[in-house]
Amino acid sequence: MVGQRGLETASEFIGDLAARLSHRVQLTTDGHRPYLNAVEDAFGGDIDFAQLIKIYGSSGDAQTRYSPGQCIGIACNTVTGNPDPKHISTSFVERQNLTMRN
Repeated sequence: MVGQRGLETASEFIGDLAARLSHRVQLTTDGHRPYLNAVEDAFGGDIDFAQLIKIYGSSGDAQTRYSPGQCIGIACNTVTGNPDPKHISTSFVERQNLTMRN
């Protein structure tokens, strides 16, 4: 889905996802706050939901000041249910996004 990174787009995206699923799933998102409300509204408590938040260091280079710095760590937060820590990842969708952009 393409749209603004706000609650309206997050709610539409997650609502569509929930409508396509017939059983409980594990979902991982980045730390984008609108996902918290969108997932709660679409799934209630019937999901194993975690957020993976990347921690970036400062790039220090004026030419790359609009790009994120190097990822220096992550924080994994369980939001709802009992997500399996081995499967808390955003790598699959990040790889797909990179493939689609090339």
